Amino acid sequence: MASLNRLYLAYRSQGLEVLAISVDEDIHLVREFLVKLTLDFPILLDRGAVRTKQEFKVTRFPTTFLVDRSQRIRNIWIGERDWDAPAIRSEVAALLT
Repeated sequence: MASLNRLYLAYRSQGLEVLAISVDEDIHLVREFLVKLTLDFPILLDRGAVRTKQEFKVTRFPTTFLVDRSQRIRNIWIGERDWDAPAIRSEVAALLT
């Protein structure tokens, strides 16, 4: 999450938006996590992943959707990522130009 926040900070002035969805049942665990790690993008809550599974067809976590300005899904990443990786940053930057 820290590297995703760095990616967001690096590209938000170019139009990058990041929305995170927590699927934890316990809101207190989410708050505890956010106290330890300051994030600059919104964290939404979908307790038990009900809507996430139904509407986005997500079955494994974390799942990241890269969406272009036309609202088309360009890439789906399943699992953790190093958002500082040059290949990911290049892909994100290309969609923002």
